Amino acid sequence: MKAGSQAGLFMNKNRLKRLTDLQEKLHYVFRDMDLLSTALTHRSYTHENPQPGTDDNERLEFLGDAVLGLCVSDLLMKKHPGFDEGTLSKMRSLMVNEKPLAQLAGKLALGDCLLLGRGEELSGGRSKESLLANALEALIAAIYLDSGFSRTKTIIKRLMKPLLDDETLNAQCIDYKTALQEFCQKKYKSAPLYTLLDSSGPDHDKTFEIEVAIGSDIRQTGRGKSKKDAQKQAAQKAWESIHHAKSS
Repeated sequence: MKAGSQAGLFMNKNRLKRLTDLQEKLHYVFRDMDLLSTALTHRSYTHENPQPGTDDNERLEFLGDAVLGLCVSDLLMKKHPGFDEGTLSKMRSLMVNEKPLAQLAGKLALGDCLLLGRGEELSGGRSKESLLANALEALIAAIYLDSGFSRTKTIIKRLMKPLLDDETLNAQCIDYKTALQEFCQKKYKSAPLYTLLDSSGPDHDKTFEIEVAIGSDIRQTGRGKSKKDAQKQAAQKAWESIHHAKSS
């Protein structure tokens, strides 16, 4: 650590331990500790503790937002080769908004690593979603500047894996019945055929099983508490089987 550097000016034993723990969670060790320190320095701290040559994390946040957006866009395109631009945009928006980013920052304990001014500290800044999300974006920019795009993308992929694999997220973005209908009309010039296979349970609590057939090759079944829900599940399974086959 360079004498007189930002990291050196703002470092003590406790902070050093927190930053060391953070690097272990990231599976990444910074070559330039000034970048890491700046990424975790809120403007309220630099306003209250002005030092020549020191910066807050706002410029890094600006860059990190762009790097994160690019990485997530690339990951989504590769994971979902059949999704259109509108669906991919919705998924990206849900993944990179304030709440999920703050949750990821919480898992990394970024709040404990931040340098905050006294007022921000007293107002609960370490747990503010906006502040945590911004700090995560700044951290991503710091990794990018320290090591380049490829390493940063690897780290983002690991951090974002729970969101990339989240079926609830997919369901929020995709109307599988409509997507399947449009795909079949384009490829087969016909609509998917939905058939009720079974209904069970009392009238007030029935479960329906429905099959969707596409030509003679693709058949998938879905179950639900309504025919509509069963159709949606069948359509989703058919859609995923088609695009899994295309990508393999």
